[in-house]
Amino acid sequence: MGRKKNFEPELVLSKAMDLFWQNGYANTSLADLVEHLAINRFSLYSTFGDKKRLYILTLDYYIEHYSLPALQKLSDDSSRLDDLENFFKHFSKMQHTQTSGCFVQNAILELSLADKQVSNAGNKLYAIILDAISQVLSNAQKYNEISKTENITDISYFLLLQIQGISVLGKAKQYVVMKTAVQIIIEYINNLRMKGEKNLLLKS
Repeated sequence: MGRKKNFEPELVLSKAMDLFWQNGYANTSLADLVEHLAINRFSLYSTFGDKKRLYILTLDYYIEHYSLPALQKLSDDSSRLDDLENFFKHFSKMQHTQTSGCFVQNAILELSLADKQVSNAGNKLYAIILDAISQVLSNAQKYNEISKTENITDISYFLLLQIQGISVLGKAKQYVVMKTAVQIIIEYINNLRMKGEKNLLLKS
């Protein structure tokens, strides 16, 4: 009969994510993890595997508990362009307090060239973001907020690029640059709306 754990695995996983997020993979030692998580090495290995396995688990935890909730409104069947604008406004403000940047993005920059699992985590996150943006744009076309001739895939790629750029600028504390860039993104979204309204009037 196995020994009962005297800790909550999900809480430990969250704390491990925080440490990796702050320090990166290479700069987080096994001794750092044992101290920060307040569990012994045997418990760490028996529950999560080695350091690398724990790291991959924390990337999945981040996507599940941070990325998906942040994109939930965009993914809703009732989402509209206002929700897309509000997302960019909120996301840019969040960079003032979330100073370590995007955890998955950090992992990609540090390890993805040499690690397929990290690359897969990045691809998973990008697919989730693209799906969320595509959903809100599809809704916008359905409700005639934007023209049905707009290429949703191309726009989604463009906005994904902006999201990743905002994260980098926030980490670099380039808040003035970020603020100006977000204003232009909002203008771009509004231009999509105005083009849609114009096309609707021409057809009526």
